[in-house]
Amino acid sequence: MAEYLNNIDFRESTCFHSQKGQNEKFGGFDFLRAIFAISIVAIHSNLFLTTKNLKIGSISTSDILSANLAYLAVPVFFNISLFLFYIKSEKMGHSYFFQKRLPKIFSLYLFWVISKIVFDIILKGKSEALQNSTSSIKAFIEFIVSGGNSPLYFFFSLAFITAISEFVVFLLRKIDNISLKNRFLYSSLLVSCVLVFMFSVLRLLDTSVEGTTGLIKSASNFAKWAYNPLNFLPYIFTTAIVFEEFHAGQFNEEFIFGINKLKIKLCVLLSMFLMFSVLEWSFTNDLLNYSRLSLVFGSWLLLYLALLSASKVPLIIQFISGCSLGIYTFHLFFTHSLFTIYPNILTPLLRSSPILAVLLEFFVALTSSILLTLLFRKFKLLKGFV
Repeated sequence: MAEYLNNIDFRESTCFHSQKGQNEKFGGFDFLRAIFAISIVAIHSNLFLTTKNLKIGSISTSDILSANLAYLAVPVFFNISLFLFYIKSEKMGHSYFFQKRLPKIFSLYLFWVISKIVFDIILKGKSEALQNSTSSIKAFIEFIVSGGNSPLYFFFSLAFITAISEFVVFLLRKIDNISLKNRFLYSSLLVSCVLVFMFSVLRLLDTSVEGTTGLIKSASNFAKWAYNPLNFLPYIFTTAIVFEEFHAGQFNEEFIFGINKLKIKLCVLLSMFLMFSVLEWSFTNDLLNYSRLSLVFGSWLLLYLALLSASKVPLIIQFISGCSLGIYTFHLFFTHSLFTIYPNILTPLLRSSPILAVLLEFFVALTSSILLTLLFRKFKLLKGFV
């Protein structure tokens, strides 16, 4: 990724990658990419389970790290992606979305989903996700939206929310009044948050109870679907709000009673993140999902902090950040395929030292993903996919 705001390429716009020119402006994004790329590998390799016996009150530290840290990764990646999209769209207009953005997202989607299916067929002789997709139209749609029933759903959901963001950009260009823009963005954010909250409530409903109506049962099942793209609607508006403030130079200019307005907002967002986190832990232990408002406010807060960061980015952070797309995609072939399909690879070690086995899986998945990323970059036809 390369050259500053005049030439933000696609990989920047999908939140992954970063190199020198871009870092000079948004170095904070490198920290987020690096931290959350590693956290995704950590949760999928069960690394957090090594802290299971450590508790905060009655809650295991491993559960907190999974639900309140690792599950922030996808929202954070969406926020970075959409923020860079808003910048590029502001500069190039609507042609950017249709001519570059959308085609590249779908090329990534197709390449990695097909690669994952082929890989599973080679290892197992079949792909359960592909087989199940032919059972009904509903199953086929779920297969497409879920990226083959894998974390590759990220690319479909990214295309989905980016398409809506393009429409939001179109509407914002029609509105000249700043106050009216803010009312539109905040009211849209409120509606989308209410929708996510409804999903979280529906997840709590026991649809097996006799007397539950078909409509409620269907809505509850949809809410419980792990790959529901509607969970990500709020990030369209949180990012748009941040972009509008950033674009207008409002980060350091507005004050309320002598206090910087942005500092007040950061405190409010932190409070909302903590409040909803506590409420979520109070009402359910089923927190490994995206129907949670704490993720909305937590990722919103991190987006502000990343843009405000003036810290020099260490070379190792720049390197990991630059490999973030490769880490996100390649690690699935280890944690979601190789070690799960052939558990005997780790079984002897698991029996003698479970913690060491988990650490080994994490290390192999992470380092192999980085090495494969570097290898792909040596080939012209492949480097665009990492």
